[in-house]
Amino acid sequence: MGLRTSERIWRTTAIVMCAAMPTSFYVLGDLTDAFPGVLTLRTEQAGPAAGPAALAEDWERVEAAEPMPAPAPAPVGSADLQQRMEAGAALPVVAGGLAFSVVDAGTGKVLAQRDAHAALVPASTLKLLTAAAVLHRYRGDEVLVTRAAVQDGVVTLVGGGDMTLEEADLRELATQAAALATAQGSEQVSVVLEDTYLAGGQNPAWGANGTAGGWVSPTASLALDGGRLDGEQYGPKSSDPAGDAADRFAELLGEAGLEVVGEVTAGAAPARAPSVEIHSEPLADIVRRTLLISDNTTAELLAHLVALSRGEPTTPQGAAAAVEAEIRELATGIGVGEADLAALEIRDGSGLSRENRVPPALLSAVLAEAASGTLPALEQILFDVPVAGLSGTLAERFDHGTTGEAAGLVRGKTGYLGGAATLAGAAVLPDGRSVGYSIVVHGFEGTQAQAAREAVDEVAAEMVRQ
Repeated sequence: MGLRTSERIWRTTAIVMCAAMPTSFYVLGDLTDAFPGVLTLRTEQAGPAAGPAALAEDWERVEAAEPMPAPAPAPVGSADLQQRMEAGAALPVVAGGLAFSVVDAGTGKVLAQRDAHAALVPASTLKLLTAAAVLHRYRGDEVLVTRAAVQDGVVTLVGGGDMTLEEADLRELATQAAALATAQGSEQVSVVLEDTYLAGGQNPAWGANGTAGGWVSPTASLALDGGRLDGEQYGPKSSDPAGDAADRFAELLGEAGLEVVGEVTAGAAPARAPSVEIHSEPLADIVRRTLLISDNTTAELLAHLVALSRGEPTTPQGAAAAVEAEIRELATGIGVGEADLAALEIRDGSGLSRENRVPPALLSAVLAEAASGTLPALEQILFDVPVAGLSGTLAERFDHGTTGEAAGLVRGKTGYLGGAATLAGAAVLPDGRSVGYSIVVHGFEGTQAQAAREAVDEVAAEMVRQ
């Protein structure tokens, strides 16, 4: 389900190396191909051209002349950056509805801002705060365990929070459970579901952006394919992900050779009953996928895991409150102002709620801290978000006007929700300084959504323009 071990080691190595020089993390990560950028080839060589270059050993070797020292890049003036980014407010679709904040990762200094302290709808950029909260609470190598306890002809499926189960995973668990039942002398079994690991459920704060619209599955202790009923990210969703997974598990037990009697019932696994289990990919990988494709269901799951870690209720409201509390603690620790903390309101883990409010100044400060290297646990976020014009939800962005010049240079989490188009992440200025940023275009009509996204791209591109 996750990355191959060698890939995970390579990615981790690149991240650790980058962390040693936070102000140039992007350049080093780019050179090592840990992520795309201007130093990354966008097409692969094929055939003989991809092999090592031939060496003409018989030719006399000539020592290269001493190279001239490269001129130091000119520093980007804050006034110039401010002026260029603020010019986006004059775009017709924006009509003044622009807010942004750009913070130097090395110094924490604000380099450019406009309405940065306004309490605005973050849309899916809220997932960055959910990711920061879960990575602040967990190491990232933890896995979610799904278990099947077998005793006296009863197979109890025990959810442990894994909503990313695939059919093959559930089949493996059913096969192991069937073998254990057979070894105990049971050829006929009943199936029980223990779904108490997380309280979960629907979040009223989603409003019209919930399960019925195909945006998100209710959080549960387990789910098959995130509760997707047709395999599509925004297709129909199960209203009972754990129950549907248990029903399929019972069918797979039958396919594994057992006779399953009766319907799946709710209950608890007997203490110390023999059991088998399967594991999810590490939490760090779940975070990575969540940010790359903007997965609402796993974002909500991560928020519930923050609540679990903090010992708070694992209801949707408890999960949102736990993320807010964690971010408040984090933001206070890095010196975010009281006004920005007071403006923060988190109502879910995914950003689907129109009731969420996040000042750009707070979000950019958290991202700058992640880029600074002082909180290594958060650095992963910078490598997980999409790359402009190349990956994830930014793969088809930065492709109009002159914004293509920023392709591969801007990294960010996208967001769109009812008149708010957002982008937040990290970039490296032409002078080599790393920054965290947050951009919001707001107040436009729904028919202007595409133009609003393009306006966000234009404002973001100014950060990396020479």
